[in-house]
Amino acid sequence: MTTDPVPASGRSEVLTPAPPVRVAFTLVGAFFGAALVWAVTSIATGDLEWTTTNIIAVPLVVLFGVASLAGVVQAWTSKVWVDHDRDELHQVLFGRDVAMTLQAPTTARLDYRRQALGSTVSGTWKVVVTHPDRQLTLNTPYVRDIADVLRILRPVLARNPDLPADDYTRRALADPSAPLVPPQVAGRTDGS
Repeated sequence: MTTDPVPASGRSEVLTPAPPVRVAFTLVGAFFGAALVWAVTSIATGDLEWTTTNIIAVPLVVLFGVASLAGVVQAWTSKVWVDHDRDELHQVLFGRDVAMTLQAPTTARLDYRRQALGSTVSGTWKVVVTHPDRQLTLNTPYVRDIADVLRILRPVLARNPDLPADDYTRRALADPSAPLVPPQVAGRTDGS
């Protein structure tokens, strides 16, 4: 296996969600945010009749409104990069930067989660980076393409050849531009 030259200093490309993902999260957030404003305003002004339907619907609207607004913030603040000077992986969510060392014994594992059986929606790719005291999960749609994550992690192999947690991940890191085949299809036999 060959590895890319290790950058002397600096940080890798900063990965963010794709613009259509940000727009989709924003539209869903705007819809449920408007419903949240309606619910809170109706309760505050006393205009809401507490029928059985509203007793069930209003808490759901509040829950979906808060969750979708959190999704909007996450979609617009999510960033991932590798700091080559410190040999760290950085993930920013909700404006909070979490850094994890990429030195041994840190490992990375590529995985794929299928959607419901028979679903026409594609599954979710993720790279789980694990250190004995913490774990970071980098997944689509919060990064545009999981191959980008593999590409920014690849230079780390020169400093930590044990970074891949399994052979499947090792093969994916060896050639991030190769088409990814979900582990179940690729014949992964390590129990995932």
